[in-house]
Amino acid sequence: MFVRKKIDYYPITVIILIFAIDLLVFFLSPSWILTLLWGLISIYIKGFTCSLNHHHQHYKFFSVKWANRGIEFIMGLQTGVVGELWVLHHTLGHHQNYLDRRKDESGWQKDNGEIMSVVEYTLYVGTTTYAKGLKVGERYPREQKRLIQNIVLTLVAIAFLVWYNWYNALVVFVLPMLILLYATVFDTYKHHAGLDTEDPYRATYNIIDPTYNWFTCNLGYHTAHHLQCGKHWAELPALHEQIKDKIPQNLYREPGFPFPQITRLTSLLRNLGAMLEV
Repeated sequence: MFVRKKIDYYPITVIILIFAIDLLVFFLSPSWILTLLWGLISIYIKGFTCSLNHHHQHYKFFSVKWANRGIEFIMGLQTGVVGELWVLHHTLGHHQNYLDRRKDESGWQKDNGEIMSVVEYTLYVGTTTYAKGLKVGERYPREQKRLIQNIVLTLVAIAFLVWYNWYNALVVFVLPMLILLYATVFDTYKHHAGLDTEDPYRATYNIIDPTYNWFTCNLGYHTAHHLQCGKHWAELPALHEQIKDKIPQNLYREPGFPFPQITRLTSLLRNLGAMLEV
């Protein structure tokens, strides 16, 4: 099959639709205000692409290389994280080292053992992400070569967009890429910060809110993901059910606004619907 899992038509459609709107606004926007409005709105929307980008790097959407490289290029222009960076920095870096804070590419601990603040962590990890990805790539030359190719291709594309229309390029592509690179790092802080342990069942926080996991494709089942990072995102809830008794209750967290509110509203509407049927 061209798409390896049918359920991945959902994230693929989202990614392509957002990119299509980006291009429409970039080339056809009649005013700078409309461009700015979409740029601001898109930052929030593209935040969900960050999790889709993450999942794709663990389990590719397509069965053919050119399609995977193509959608990685698109997601790079949406999130600031180009293809193969997740593989090197995250899968071959963080996932191998998250139980050792001294080696972890996304380490939240200072050299003296203190926990970084979320701001310090975001600035440090975000600023060093590409350098560390390339460093990990020294052990994986093929992936490092792909990362370098993707960086160059993305920079060339951005240069063309800036040449064509610098304002639209800045608002639609450049600023969202920069912001979301750091926003992605900011969001990862809550996955592990403060959990200094070698026990994988105690090294990760989890979010089981259904709305959050619908929008992020089950990113909240983070312990399950770390235990089997090559497992497809749709299979994580089942794996979580198998291991949930091993996860301490204090390692379950609520998501931020607006996910709990949407979940409660959905539950209320469902209960009202059941009452009306009766």
